[in-house]
Amino acid sequence: MRTLTQNILSALFITLIIISSANADDVAKGINCPPGWSDNQAARGDNRVKQCISPSLESSVELYVTPGKKIPLDKLLENWITALRQQGFPLDKKVAENKGNVSGAPAVFREYKGKTNGKTVESLLAASRHNGINYIFQGSYPDNDREAEQLVRHSLNTWNFPEGNSKEDTPYDSPKNEGTSGSFKDIGSCWAWGLWKAPSGASVVILPDGRAIFDGSTLRHWRPTDKKDTIIMEIPGKWGGGSAMWTHPEGRYDVVIQEEFPEARQILFRESWEYSFKGKTFKACHH
Repeated sequence: MRTLTQNILSALFITLIIISSANADDVAKGINCPPGWSDNQAARGDNRVKQCISPSLESSVELYVTPGKKIPLDKLLENWITALRQQGFPLDKKVAENKGNVSGAPAVFREYKGKTNGKTVESLLAASRHNGINYIFQGSYPDNDREAEQLVRHSLNTWNFPEGNSKEDTPYDSPKNEGTSGSFKDIGSCWAWGLWKAPSGASVVILPDGRAIFDGSTLRHWRPTDKKDTIIMEIPGKWGGGSAMWTHPEGRYDVVIQEEFPEARQILFRESWEYSFKGKTFKACHH
């Protein structure tokens, strides 16, 4: 992939910017490898910050950063795809294109089909930009492997950008009609606020301002998504690490399930709709 990346950067007329290993690790955490896939950390470098490989070695997910000047996202993605084609990637036919966002940042999504070694391969690509850095998501899988397709799309759905450190106290926002954020900043998804317990007995406090406290001491962050009643939660290492998409069963707001595997198990059970954190009280909606 070294030659491929160098060609891509040349095609974009961009000067390489070094990203520190710490920042690269933060960016890599922005995408989850599908369950059972290997996180190939040895493949990081040359602006590739994440590579996930399926057990069959026929499917993959990758995340790249391409620093440099700001160009339209569709042009960025087109340049990337042109470079991939020059390297022999099977991107013969574009079958879909959509615009959306990643963590609130604009994004362009494309799907392709192509043949290689007599087999048809489907690819899912996306381009976005955050804090002056261009990002490319790249996933591929055999066209007859629908499970791999689902897992690649799940990985894309977990994509989020690293955030700066949150302040301990955030400005007061007037509470909305649903839920009462009190003196906490209100970022939405009020159904998720409050005190939760895992089946193991461990606790999670979800604050209205985007913070979450695991086991009474471990600080993590969460954010809403464009999908109704779905949030992305950073997971502590002892809970598995990475990030996960959480939601609730239809019509119920006292249980948290994992969005991509709703039939698997219930992750959290509500202990309290109203909670006081460091003397500041808030209340979840739908109680």
